[in-house]
Amino acid sequence: MQENFIIYNEEYVLIKKILVDLKQNTRSQNVFVTDSEGHCIASTGEMEDSYLNSISSLIAGSIAAVNSIAQMLDTEQFTNILTESEDKHLYVSLINDRTMLIVVFDGSANLGIVRLRVKAAVMDLQRVFITINEKLRNNVFSQEESPFEGVSDADIDEIFGD
Repeated sequence: MQENFIIYNEEYVLIKKILVDLKQNTRSQNVFVTDSEGHCIASTGEMEDSYLNSISSLIAGSIAAVNSIAQMLDTEQFTNILTESEDKHLYVSLINDRTMLIVVFDGSANLGIVRLRVKAAVMDLQRVFITINEKLRNNVFSQEESPFEGVSDADIDEIFGD
């Protein structure tokens, strides 16, 4: 299991803008970013949170399975996966080793446009996640220093009303 990571508000706003633009430019129904453990990071579209979280988790598991197949086929990983049905299509693209972009669209969207726009969005998202990682490296507490230094039991009781 990987460590949870923090997304700063400034980068979250950038991620949301990329998703909104992608949804609009591809005529998609839903666009979202999830991590490799199935936690939805950001989304746009009309999907209930409970479905979004379940789908995120299932997609993360399926990507892990597909990449196990990739290794059996002597390739490192598959970076894009397209799943189609009669009325819904799902396009998954890896952003980095911890995150993926998912686009849900129907037959009114052009697959070529979806692929082209997803490729550009993934590059933009990669830059955002690089920025996040750089910020985390620069703001990490040293091993000896605790983020709770100077917080007493009385302070905690005051915060929680005990």
